[in-house]
Amino acid sequence: MSNLPRQAFIVSHTHWDREWYQTFSRFRVNLADVVGKILDTLTNDPDFKHFILDGQSAVLEDYLEAVPADRDRVRRLMARGALAVGPWYILPDEFLVSGEATARNLIFGRKISISCGRVQKVGYMPDSFGHLAQIPQILRLAGIDSFIFTRGLGDEASELGWLFQWLAPDGTDVLAVNQCDGYCNAGGLGLAELWHAHTNRAADPQLAVEKVGELLAKMTTRPGAEPALLNNGCDHFPPQRELGTMLEALRQAFPCTTFEQVRFEDYLKAVRAITGDAERPRWSGELLGGRDHLILSGVWSTRMYLKQQNEICQNLLSRVVEPLCALATFGHGDQWPAGLLDIAWKELLRNHPHDSICGCSTDAVHKDMETRFATVIQTGEQIASRLMNRLSPMFAEDEKNDRHAVITVANPLPTVRDEVVERLVVLPPVGYDLDNLRLVDETGKAVAFRILKKRYLERFWGIDYRSELYFEDQLDTLDTYLHRFGDRIIGTEDDQGTHDCFLILQFLAKDLPAVGFRQYQLVDKPIPAVTPAPVFIPTGARIDGEDAILENKYLRVELHPDGTFDLTDLHTDRRFTGLNLLEDTEDTGDEYDYCPAETGFSVFSAGCEGKVRISDSSDFLVGAETTFRFDLPRSLERDRKSRHRRTTPCDVTIRVTLRACSSRVDVETEFNNRAFDHRLRTWFPTGIHTQEVVSDGQFMLNTRPVERPTNPEWVQPAPPTWPQQDWSALLDSKGGLAIFNRGLPEFQTWQDDDRGVVFALTLLRCVDWLSRDDLPTRKNTNAGPTIHTPDAQCIGRQVFRYALAPFSGDPLTSNLVSRSEMYRVPPVTHQGVTDQMRPGGQSLVRKTNPRVSITAIKQAERGRLLVIRLVNLSSEEVIEVLELGLPVLDAEKANLLEATLDMERDPVFVSHGGAKIKVPLQPFEIATVAIELEEPELDLMELES
Repeated sequence: MSNLPRQAFIVSHTHWDREWYQTFSRFRVNLADVVGKILDTLTNDPDFKHFILDGQSAVLEDYLEAVPADRDRVRRLMARGALAVGPWYILPDEFLVSGEATARNLIFGRKISISCGRVQKVGYMPDSFGHLAQIPQILRLAGIDSFIFTRGLGDEASELGWLFQWLAPDGTDVLAVNQCDGYCNAGGLGLAELWHAHTNRAADPQLAVEKVGELLAKMTTRPGAEPALLNNGCDHFPPQRELGTMLEALRQAFPCTTFEQVRFEDYLKAVRAITGDAERPRWSGELLGGRDHLILSGVWSTRMYLKQQNEICQNLLSRVVEPLCALATFGHGDQWPAGLLDIAWKELLRNHPHDSICGCSTDAVHKDMETRFATVIQTGEQIASRLMNRLSPMFAEDEKNDRHAVITVANPLPTVRDEVVERLVVLPPVGYDLDNLRLVDETGKAVAFRILKKRYLERFWGIDYRSELYFEDQLDTLDTYLHRFGDRIIGTEDDQGTHDCFLILQFLAKDLPAVGFRQYQLVDKPIPAVTPAPVFIPTGARIDGEDAILENKYLRVELHPDGTFDLTDLHTDRRFTGLNLLEDTEDTGDEYDYCPAETGFSVFSAGCEGKVRISDSSDFLVGAETTFRFDLPRSLERDRKSRHRRTTPCDVTIRVTLRACSSRVDVETEFNNRAFDHRLRTWFPTGIHTQEVVSDGQFMLNTRPVERPTNPEWVQPAPPTWPQQDWSALLDSKGGLAIFNRGLPEFQTWQDDDRGVVFALTLLRCVDWLSRDDLPTRKNTNAGPTIHTPDAQCIGRQVFRYALAPFSGDPLTSNLVSRSEMYRVPPVTHQGVTDQMRPGGQSLVRKTNPRVSITAIKQAERGRLLVIRLVNLSSEEVIEVLELGLPVLDAEKANLLEATLDMERDPVFVSHGGAKIKVPLQPFEIATVAIELEEPELDLMELES
């Protein structure tokens, strides 16, 4: 016993999954009871001094909403350090949410915690399924110098032990504490079974002695056992019963060890008193190992529809709504919609806990998530729609001026761009001369455009297509009415005087300003002949035998009937063949993990009999599609050892699109899933010879081996898949191929027989159990309760969107970051009138360095400052020159929570005249820049004129 730790610190806590095997509403009823007991115990039991409310302030927010009378009692307990809350708002899955969402998580965590007292400055992340490489820097930028975790270590665990310094790519480090046996290692002391903590079973001190003795002995097998961390709690646990009695029994059984109930801050202080940061082992890189604990990487592809909705919401808030609101606030003097944006962000963050966004909960839980996602989308789009209406109102002061239609095209990204715009325009019945219809810019210069379709329709009250932000939404609404009411509402040219004229337009919006907009007016009076700006016209779209050939000045695409296509980079003549091959295999797994069958096989789409047709053909956009039947085994056999011999037909439609100004091919795969127990992927045999794959991550690019290393001796050997955010790329000395995705976070790579790398993008994984205990990939270990979840089979119509972009050079100098953003963030459009229209053409903020990514453009949490968050994605020191559309009075770096930093080194420099600021960035540095702008007397957009 003499080698046991001399100090043992007991940290009492509850780990609170807001939703999991029960819904949030059911769990909150339990929460009211559990937190009430915690507050009573902290108030009345002198032996019980401290309690950790799981590191997430949403738990406290949920409780006080249910029991508001306890707010003062909570404040008193937090003030004296008895109750610890934060630093997070929720405990997220780190790999399935954006880096910016992680930053907002800490911002909201601080807001809620501070509103009730103080924030716990401990990087507590007990149950996330792996950890990002940038977490040390993210924590440091939030004023946190520690990291307490359970999952993620691999073979390095033996050398690192329980205590080590974890380094971010920029060298920032935090004290990392790996919880021996996890965050429940000393939960339910004195009870025979852990779950007995939820019952009234009597606690036996001898059982506590036996449990702690085994735990202390295990700790001594690795470095860092002194002092010992005993985590006294577990999932949804009430406070430990008879804590004083348990502590006394432990002190008597282990007289050479002191036992004390403390906060995490106290434990960390004791650790640093024993060893300094420089004395501990050091480690850098992401934590995705499964040596000691299940890592559960199959969640990257479970319920893919949740990942797709999350990507839409994250993009909408951080890449569209906030930049446009910043333009309105700082350029036009509009009010920043702080409350509405907070509501939207918090609703989104409530979908980011690991059991939620991972898709490993009950069907009822995930239905609730879809409602939250819908709330985010509706809130964000309505904010943007009202903002766009202020740029060009839908109604003039005088009704006769409603005929002066204008199309507003806004670019929320911090880069100037050319984009093909598609728009459904509604012209009121006021006698337009459509033969002389012209599109002109604000200088009166003609803009080349094309009318694709013209209809006369009766107006239906409550439906205003002009306010829709996106062409696809306009068409979805219109198609519904044409299908249901077509015989009533469709008119002819004879109805011009009584029916609205619906036009579908295409045009090329050139030089859209960065975080800015342009106005395009429709006029029907003859104007002087002016040569429009040249258009990058595709050379054509044609059928050649059974294939469709699409081409623009950058790329040639040959679409085959089975959905595969060949891609040629016309600048380099590099050709990629057999891309987009669908592969389907069985899945005997559960919501946590993929698992093949004992006797399994894959089905491929190669050779499926489809029919190719040209779907779009204009000067601005060409597209083709093929539809075919994909016969898949209907399910697993009853014994789950093989696939069913009977098949079921799954209809597939694959669409490819080239735009006039784009060097990528957009792909949409529509799959009507009628099969059960399977995984669907699309393969891209690139032919590229390389040992590494580069993937977009959270505030960094991840460079990983093509074939993922693993160890069969781990509790859960690593799967061959990797996580990604927006894109991945394979490259050699000549360049490479990037695969962009819209909410498809899982991929796998391997070398084929010719040593060329195949990239497999997961589209769908279909299972129907929350957890099972018969998965060889998890060594027949349950990861949660065995609950039937039939909705996880994802039956029905599924749509997957991704794009391919050949490139030369490396991923950064070839501007893949901006190209990917342009793919996922189309311009926002709106139809208004010229009356009271705000003139466009000027940028609010423009970035210049391709090695730098901007993740946030917003107003500061406190004060009227423009906040821009940047990250240097390269290993070199760089300077980002930000070009502002307003004079800059001052600029400085702040931390992630937007508090001022002491920046004697690398200060932000405001150029002479105040039009630009220079932001020095160290390798892999995340920087938040707060900018004070001069308030213009006129709108920003009026300065230029």
